[in-house]
Amino acid sequence: MEKYSNISLHQRQLQDFGIKLMPLSVLSEKETGIHRDDHYMFILQQKGDFTLEVDFNTVELKGAFLCFVAPGQIHRYVHQQDTEGWFLFVDIGAIPQHYREVLETYQWIRQSVEVNERDVVFDIPGILEKIDETDSLHTVSVKQSLVESVIGMMVSQIMKFQVSEQTSTGQKYTITRQFKKLVKENFKKIKQVQQYAQSLVITPLYLNEAIKEVTGYPASYWIQQEVLLEARRLLFYTKMSVKQIAVELGYDDPVYFSRFFKKGTGMTALQFRSHHKDLSHKDH
Repeated sequence: MEKYSNISLHQRQLQDFGIKLMPLSVLSEKETGIHRDDHYMFILQQKGDFTLEVDFNTVELKGAFLCFVAPGQIHRYVHQQDTEGWFLFVDIGAIPQHYREVLETYQWIRQSVEVNERDVVFDIPGILEKIDETDSLHTVSVKQSLVESVIGMMVSQIMKFQVSEQTSTGQKYTITRQFKKLVKENFKKIKQVQQYAQSLVITPLYLNEAIKEVTGYPASYWIQQEVLLEARRLLFYTKMSVKQIAVELGYDDPVYFSRFFKKGTGMTALQFRSHHKDLSHKDH
């Protein structure tokens, strides 16, 4: 990684495009508590072992891996050993809409993919350095196009290792992507598969068939998971009461919400908060 040792000196213009590069080694230099961000974070790990938690799930990267964390996801770094690679932080606005839709869909399936240590994604730091330093790239639009191409390289790798090309470009993938967007925007108010199917002008049966083929689970599962995830985030990251969280998530009856939460997580909301108390009280 020595050939990219000067990248940290050339960040100003990259930040103008909503991108920041940092070596993975920075984790050994400062405290990294539990937190969430309003931007995307990509991890380009060429070598080593790196363990992190993302929305209460453990992600282990051993060897060459590409991983991403989406805006709003609670995460913390657990363990790092002999890592070589880069963090690539990207503002939401710097990622074209069609790439964001892909990432939102794959966030359900898997957020890390194993790659070859000589994979083209590890050329990205050098490419970004060239974009930043090349004076002949006079116009903002040219540099912006190159930056978007770099993002496309990472998104393509994520897609390649998750589903077949036919699935990722077909109608069912498109439906899944649209459904994911609708759920993210409306899960606090809309909980029924039929209502989402109506919005997509398809039958509930076909919606479930499409979602299950792409993700492995029916549409109802993902509506429930979106609610449960936000509930866990609020329990973990705020001091809101269970009743307040229930109302925030669209439940007038906190008792019903409590039963729903326990059924979905295996513990009551208060048990969940108590279990994660030590982490939630760390400095962010």
